[in-house]
Amino acid sequence: MKKYSIIHLPVLSFYSKDLYRDVGLNWKGICFGYLLLFLAICWIPMMVKIHTGFSAFVQNDAPPVIDQVPEITITDGRVSIAEPQPYFIREPDSNQVIAVIDTTGNINSPSDANAFFLLTENMMITQTEFETRTIDLSQFDNLSISGDDIMGFLNSLRKYLVIILYPLALLSSYVYRIIQALIYAAIGLIFASTCKITLSYGALLRLAVAAMTPCMIIRTVFALAGVDFRFISMLYILIILAYLYFSVYSCSQKPPEEQVLQVPEQTQI
Repeated sequence: MKKYSIIHLPVLSFYSKDLYRDVGLNWKGICFGYLLLFLAICWIPMMVKIHTGFSAFVQNDAPPVIDQVPEITITDGRVSIAEPQPYFIREPDSNQVIAVIDTTGNINSPSDANAFFLLTENMMITQTEFETRTIDLSQFDNLSISGDDIMGFLNSLRKYLVIILYPLALLSSYVYRIIQALIYAAIGLIFASTCKITLSYGALLRLAVAAMTPCMIIRTVFALAGVDFRFISMLYILIILAYLYFSVYSCSQKPPEEQVLQVPEQTQI
C-alpha cells in the first residue's frame, strides 16, 4: 500500500529509505506530472530574481547609458546622426567605450575603438570575445530611433519579460529533465542488478525523478544565491547518481517491520 505522496518528496528525498522504497515498489506511473509541478514551483523564485534584477538594471544602470544615445535616422538604408563623428557611448563609471557610431568609414570594426558595438553608414556590428555579428541595414527604408524609444522598449520589456520567459524556461527545463530521467533510469538497471533486485523501467523512472529532487532543490538555492564554481555540473550529476543508487538499494532492503528478529536457542542443561 502506498505510504507517501508527492508532497513528501521535497523533504524526505534527502534521506528517507522508506520514501524511496515506497516510490519504487508501491507508486504507480512515472512521476512526470510531479516533475512538471516541481519545476514550475522551482522557477517561481528564479523569475522573481530575474524580474528584480532586470528592473534594477532598467531603473538604475540603463538610463546613464541610454541618455547618451543620439537620435538615429535611417533613410534609404543609410544611417545618419546630427552629432560629430565618431560618436562614442561610454559606461559612466569606468569610461569604457560601449558603442561607436561612425558613418564616415574611419572605424570599420568595434575592436578599432575597443567597443562592443559599432554602427556604420549601413551596417550594425556587434563583437564579443567569441564572435562577431553583422546586420545589414540597407533593408530599412525609413526609421528613426532615439534614447527615449530605447527606454520605452526596456520599460515595456520589464513588464512582460517574466510572462514571456517563465513558460519558455519551464518547458525547456522539463524536456531536459525528462531526458535526464530516461538516462538515469537506464543506469538504474545496472544499480538494480548490483543490488540483486528486479525493478521495472517505470519504477526506475519514478526513482530517477525522486533522486533528482534534492539536486533540483540544491541547484535552485545555488542559483538564487549566485553560487557557481568549476565542475558544478559534474557535482550535480554525482549527487543524482548517489541518490539513485541509494533509492535502488533502499528498494532491495526489507522494511524494519518485516525483518524477523531471530533469537538464538538456549541450550538446556
